[in-house]
Amino acid sequence: GERDPHFWQDPLLMADLGDAVAAKLAEIDPEHSSAYAENAAALRSDLETLDADYASGLESCERTTVVVSHDAFGYLSKYGLEFEPIAGLSPDAEPTPADLARLETLIEAEGITTVFSETLASPKMAETLASDLGIDTAVLDPIEGLTDAGGDEDYLSLMRTNLAALAQANGC
Repeated sequence: GERDPHFWQDPLLMADLGDAVAAKLAEIDPEHSSAYAENAAALRSDLETLDADYASGLESCERTTVVVSHDAFGYLSKYGLEFEPIAGLSPDAEPTPADLARLETLIEAEGITTVFSETLASPKMAETLASDLGIDTAVLDPIEGLTDAGGDEDYLSLMRTNLAALAQANGC
C-alpha cells in the first residue's frame, strides 16, 4: 500500500530489529542466548553511533531538500531532510510531466545542486532531470540488496557512504 517499507533507513529501527532477532534466537537456542544478547548490544552500539553521526552530519546543511529517484529515504527525514522523489514508493513508477515540472521549479527555487539516483535501478530519470537543469547527479544506496560489486560493503558502510553523499550535496 502507501506505507513506506524502507524502515531499515533508520538506524535505531534496525537496532530494535537486532534486539528482536536476538531475543527470538535466544528462545530457539537458549544455550547461546548470552552470545546473541552480546552481539545485539554491540550492533545497537554501532547503530546508535551511526544515528548520532547522521544527526550531527546533517544538522547544519545549506539545503535540506533532496531530490531522489524514488521514495526510499523518507525515514531519513528525522535528520531534518525533506525528500522529493521523482517516482513514488516503487522505483519502476513513471513520473508525469507535471511531476517533472514541479521538481524543476523546486530545484531552481531551492538551489538544489544534485539529483540522486540509486543503486539497483536505472539512473535515467535522475540523469535526465539533472542534465536538463545543468546540475550534478550522485548515487544513494537504498540498501535493498548487495551486489557482487559491493565487495566488503555492509549496512554500516553503505549508510556512511549515503551520509557522505547527502552532506556533500546539501552543503553540510
